Amino acid sequence: MNSFLPLIFLHSIGFSQKALARIFENDENYEEFYNQINNSFLQNLGFKEDKIQTVLEKKQKLDIGKIIELIEKLHIQIITLHNPLYPELLLQTPVCPYFLYVRGILPTHTNLLSIIGSRKSTSYSRTTLVNIIPDLVREWYGIISGWAYGVDSIGHKITLENNGYTLSVFGTGIDQCYPKENKELFNQILASGGALISPFPLGTLPEPYNFPIRNEIVAGISKGTLVTESAEKSGTLITARLSLDFGRDVFAIPGDVTKATSIGTNSLIRDGQAKLTMSALDILSEYGPVTILTQAEILPTLPKFDDPIEVSIYGLLINESLDISSIANHLEMDAVLIAGKLSIMEVYGTVEITIDGSYRAL
Repeated sequence: MNSFLPLIFLHSIGFSQKALARIFENDENYEEFYNQINNSFLQNLGFKEDKIQTVLEKKQKLDIGKIIELIEKLHIQIITLHNPLYPELLLQTPVCPYFLYVRGILPTHTNLLSIIGSRKSTSYSRTTLVNIIPDLVREWYGIISGWAYGVDSIGHKITLENNGYTLSVFGTGIDQCYPKENKELFNQILASGGALISPFPLGTLPEPYNFPIRNEIVAGISKGTLVTESAEKSGTLITARLSLDFGRDVFAIPGDVTKATSIGTNSLIRDGQAKLTMSALDILSEYGPVTILTQAEILPTLPKFDDPIEVSIYGLLINESLDISSIANHLEMDAVLIAGKLSIMEVYGTVEITIDGSYRAL
C-alpha cells in the first residue's frame, strides 16, 4: 500500500489539516492510526459524540478503490511538512497545512511571486502584466496564483507564454477543475513543468469557505504579492493583507481613479501598504541587484513534457542523480514503469544515465 494512502483516507473521513498536524507531529504512523479508528479510540482522543459518528459513518462508506484509482490516474503526490520538498516560505507561516496534494513539479527555490486581482478584470490587467511578467520570468521568478477567472488566469497564461514556471493553488480538491473553462490551462501548466496544489480532500467542491484558505496559501508560498485591479471590498485585498501579516512584500499597479476595480489597489498604495509598481524593476529592486536579461540571453527553460510521470521524474532529477529504485520509491510507483519512462526520456535527451547507473536531468 502507498504509505500516504491512510493519510488521504483520514483526510477524506473528516480529520482536518490541523488535527492531522497535531496527531502526527512526532510519528507518521498513518496506517496504524487509521486501522485503530473505532468508537472508543476516538473517545480517548477527545472527539465529541456527533463527530465520532460522522467519522465512523464516513469510514464505513469510504470508497478506497476509487481513491487509489484517482491517485494513480492523476499521479497525485502527497507532500507533508516533514518533506524537504514542502514549500519553504509556506512552512514559515502559522497557516501551513499539514500536507499538500500535488500534481507536477514543486519549485526548489523561494523566488516566487503571487499575482492577484479582480475576477472581473479589464484589458488593463493584461496590458500591464504583459509588460511585467516576462521580465520577472527572465530573472527566474515563478508566478503563483489561484486558478480563478480574471487576473489569476491572466497571470498563469502570460507566464506560460514566456516559458516561465507557474503554480496554481486550488480552492477545491485537486481532482476538480474549477472553473471548468480553465481545463486547457490546467493541462498546460502541468505540461510546462509547473504544479497544481491543494490542501483540500479529494472531491472537495468549490464552496465559498474554501477560498480564504486558498488565499492564505497563495500569500504564504510567495515572497511577494503583486496586485492589479481590486475592488474596495474583495478577496484580493484580504490576500494582500495576509501577505503583509506574513511579513511579505506587497506591490500594486495603480489604476484609473474613476474605476471601481481600481479602488482597492489604489488604497493599498495610498495607505502605504503596497509599493507603487509600474515595471518589473520596481519589484526586483527590492531583492538586490537586478539585470533584466534580453530574450537572446535567456538560458534554455525546462523541457516540455506530455506525460505527468515524466514531469515528476524530471523534477526529482533536477536536484540530484537517482537510480530507478530511488525514483520509484520517491514517487511510490512501480520500478518497471519508471524504467520505461526513463528510456523514453533518454531518447528525447531530457535525462542521461551516468557511469554508476543513476540518472540525471539534462
